[in-house]
Amino acid sequence: MTITRILALMVLSTCVPASYTLVTYRCGVPDTPVIKATCIVRDVILGTVANIEDASFSIDMRYVALTMVDGFIPDFTRQLARQFPQVQDLTVDAMGIRKMYIWSNLEQLSARNNSIRALDFASIGVEHRLRSLRLDDNELSSVPLFGQSFNELKYLSLEGNRLEQVALDAFTGLGQLQSLSLARNGLIVVESTTRAPARPIHQGVQLLKLKHLSLASNRLITVNISGWEMPSLVSLDLSNNDLYLLLDEAHQLGQFGALLEISYAGNDWQCGWLSEAQLVLRKRGIAVKDQDPAARCDREQMKSLNGICCYERALDQELNDKDPFGSRWEQLNELRRRYELVQYSYDQVEDADLNLITERGHDLRAKLMGSVAQDQDEIKRELVRLRHALDTETAQLERLEERIERAVIELGQSIDELHERAVRPKPTLDAVRQQTIGDSIERIKTSIESLRRKVQNYVYETSERDKRIRRYGERIDHLEDQLAEAQQLENSLHRRAGDLTARVDDAYRVIEEVIPRNSEEMYDRVRASRFGAYSYQMRRHG
Repeated sequence: MTITRILALMVLSTCVPASYTLVTYRCGVPDTPVIKATCIVRDVILGTVANIEDASFSIDMRYVALTMVDGFIPDFTRQLARQFPQVQDLTVDAMGIRKMYIWSNLEQLSARNNSIRALDFASIGVEHRLRSLRLDDNELSSVPLFGQSFNELKYLSLEGNRLEQVALDAFTGLGQLQSLSLARNGLIVVESTTRAPARPIHQGVQLLKLKHLSLASNRLITVNISGWEMPSLVSLDLSNNDLYLLLDEAHQLGQFGALLEISYAGNDWQCGWLSEAQLVLRKRGIAVKDQDPAARCDREQMKSLNGICCYERALDQELNDKDPFGSRWEQLNELRRRYELVQYSYDQVEDADLNLITERGHDLRAKLMGSVAQDQDEIKRELVRLRHALDTETAQLERLEERIERAVIELGQSIDELHERAVRPKPTLDAVRQQTIGDSIERIKTSIESLRRKVQNYVYETSERDKRIRRYGERIDHLEDQLAEAQQLENSLHRRAGDLTARVDDAYRVIEEVIPRNSEEMYDRVRASRFGAYSYQMRRHG
């Protein structure tokens, strides 16, 4: 994954004295190194088509990731998308989007906490590069028609939408899909295939690379898994539904050959079916990731099997029993009215707090990741420079070695030639012989001296280059150690961000559990005290 450094945005509004106002959004920070980075755009309000036509985004090619914060774009159109041809990672959470266009160049898209009811894709037949798509907490009432154009999509989250009925064959065109979440949708029916007159009822569905599937926190009563062909499935989450059994024999859970963990607490299981299912899970060594609280089993008069609550008696008998509430219906209606009032107030507080938490999270991520990303980029550039210098020195050393070898060969040839001349028959004149031998000896001495100097120079240069190579090796090892430390720091920062997210989730769960149980007077007092304490904590951490 490309290391990114989150940069702040400066929004420049240019008012032209004409019939329209041109608003230009620029990503620019002085003395910023040219690296692939994330540009954060704040307060982008494009409520109409005219606003989109009058908007301009001056984003240079270094930015491959774009995040929009605290704005309003009800229709993210194709025309708007044309202004981001180089953007591969887009985040538009809580921007009031009702319709979203997804272009083919995108690799990651997060559009959570909007009001999306429809998606628009590039032209039919165009292959999309999208690998991760998060559409949590929107208003989708049906699964988008992905077709065969999203062959690289691996992560898909549709949590918190309005999907009441889902056929899994809607995802069969996603050949690389590994993670699918349909949690918190109010699902009533999950089928293998879409019902059609000419299609067999028990036709199966193939999701061959799917590893993680979540159907948690829905309203499922039963699910038929007999036609699910998911040989790569590792984890399955069925928790917090109204399930009493799966429409098949319990041993069918063993058809998922790669299954390692399952979550199925918070349901109304039938004890007979649950007992058989738990035998299959133990036999296959499949880990159970959750349990029902013992208080729930006692409160609802259920039996506990290995920490999972189940009913022993039939549901018909339970329905035929005498109404246990009697004359308390009026009190229940009054409590329901109070609950709706509390829920409305809580939703308003939650929306405001969620915006504050989101903004604070972006600021913390920018502070934590900025220095680490810069240090890693510097280390990598230094490593590249040292490796290039090492390659250059090695090439020069090889060329010097070749020249010395050629000089040695030429010297050997000269010595052989002189030796032949020396052993030839002596000339008749002694003076000529002495002169020739003297000249030959002088030339031999000169050649030997030249060779000795060349050999000495070669030895010295070789020694110096060996020393430089050793220094480069030590420098590379030191830089690799620094890079490892920077990566460990980055992982630690990611874990710290995960811990902060978990603490915020725990705070919301505490609010949800405490507030609805009190009267109006108690609710006002608890709400005032907790909201004040939470605001104090937000200011303190800010």
